[in-house]
Amino acid sequence: MIDVPPEPLPTQEQVIEQRLLDCGLNPGGFTVKYEDYLQSIEIVIEPSAGATSVNFACIREAAGYEVVRFQDGEMFAAYMDFALELARPEMMAMYEGRLKEAGLWEGFPDREDFGSLLEYAEALEVHAGIEPGSALRILGGGILFDPPSASHNYADFTERYSNLLSMVAYAATKDRVSFGFVGNERVAD
Repeated sequence: MIDVPPEPLPTQEQVIEQRLLDCGLNPGGFTVKYEDYLQSIEIVIEPSAGATSVNFACIREAAGYEVVRFQDGEMFAAYMDFALELARPEMMAMYEGRLKEAGLWEGFPDREDFGSLLEYAEALEVHAGIEPGSALRILGGGILFDPPSASHNYADFTERYSNLLSMVAYAATKDRVSFGFVGNERVAD
């Protein structure tokens, strides 16, 4: 009798591919490939896969922590909204814990108490102990984090703006307000 070597175990990519097929996606309508530049497996779902929003939960479960991208922009935006909504309770709890730890939970400004997003952003700054209008701006319907450059007391600067950042992240998650950053490319020194 000749010994036959055992079949090799399936790769992670093959496991994900099978799971996506089990989700009802059409064969050949998606790729599952490790990408060095991402340091992750990337799943690219083409319109020919036949995916709809009904498949989102199954796709998310099949993908695990790997990167999922839809070639169709609207479908990708809908999937990202779905994934963010799944993570929302965990993010809220994390931010709440951070705010309690920093002593900023009591008296946290409520969005409903302010007529405009600008007034709300200024109230967040005041609650964090920062002068209103010095670190937050409004762009479109969202809040933009744009703190001044660090002065001589870097530790104080870091703590104050870290607290404000936690507050804005909590507020944006809670109230579904868009939130962005001004990059440090504007600081030449």
